[in-house]
Amino acid sequence: MIPEYRKQGSGPAFVYVSGLDGTGKLFYKQSAEMERDHTVITFPLRGDGPYRIERLVEDLALAVRDAGFERATFLGESFGGLLTLATALAHPEMFERMILVNTFARFAHRAKIGIGIALFSLLPYSLVKAHRTKSARRVLFSSDVSEEDQRLFRELTRVVPYKGYASRLRIIRDTDLRPRLKDIKIPALVVAGTADHLLDSVGAARVLAGSLPHARLKLLEGTGHTALLSSRVRVREWLKEFDDF
Repeated sequence: MIPEYRKQGSGPAFVYVSGLDGTGKLFYKQSAEMERDHTVITFPLRGDGPYRIERLVEDLALAVRDAGFERATFLGESFGGLLTLATALAHPEMFERMILVNTFARFAHRAKIGIGIALFSLLPYSLVKAHRTKSARRVLFSSDVSEEDQRLFRELTRVVPYKGYASRLRIIRDTDLRPRLKDIKIPALVVAGTADHLLDSVGAARVLAGSLPHARLKLLEGTGHTALLSSRVRVREWLKEFDDF
C-alpha cells in the first residue's frame, strides 16, 4: 500500500523525512523557499503498529516512486535521519545526496530510551503527550525559534498515533547502523545544533561525518533540536555546500 504523501513545487525531488512525531508537517518553515526550484515531498510516518524500520524504509521508497521520481535529495531530521540512513543502505540508487539534521546512527542513551518505553507502555498516553508538551520549551526549542513557531509545533504535533509512536521508540532502542556507515557512498551534509538539549547531536554528528565516506560536518551555533524552525536556518542555502564535495 502506497503511503499518503504531499507533493508541492516543481523541479528535482526533495524529500523531507520527519522526526519522532511522524507528522511530516514540520518542514513548513523551509518548504516555500525549497518549492521555488524543487518538488518537495513530505509524508506522515505510519500511525499503526507495531512495525520495524524495514517497513518505514519501504514506505519511503514507495512514496518517492509513486510521486514520479527515481532519485531525490533526502533530508532526515532526528529520527528521520536514522530512517534516511537505513533507506540509503537499502536503496542507494534513489539518492542524489542527503542532509542529516540532529540525528544519529545509534541512540547513545539506550537504557534511558528503554525506561521511556516501559513508562510509555504503563502510563496513559494523554499523560505522555502532556509531559512532552510541557517539556518542549526546555528540551526542543532554542532562542532562535519564535513563540509563534513554538505554538505551531505544539499544534501540528498534538495528534500523534500511539502505536506508531511506540514503534518508532522501539526502533530507536534497537537500531545501530554504525557498522554499516562505511557502505553509504552518498554525499552527505551532517548538521548539528550546538544547543540541542534532547540529545548529543554534535557528538553523534561527528561520528556520522567521520564514518560516512563522503560527508561534511556543519555546526549550527546556538541552535537547538528543532533546527528547521530556527529563524537563522535556510535549508535551500545548504544545498550550495554540495557544489565542492
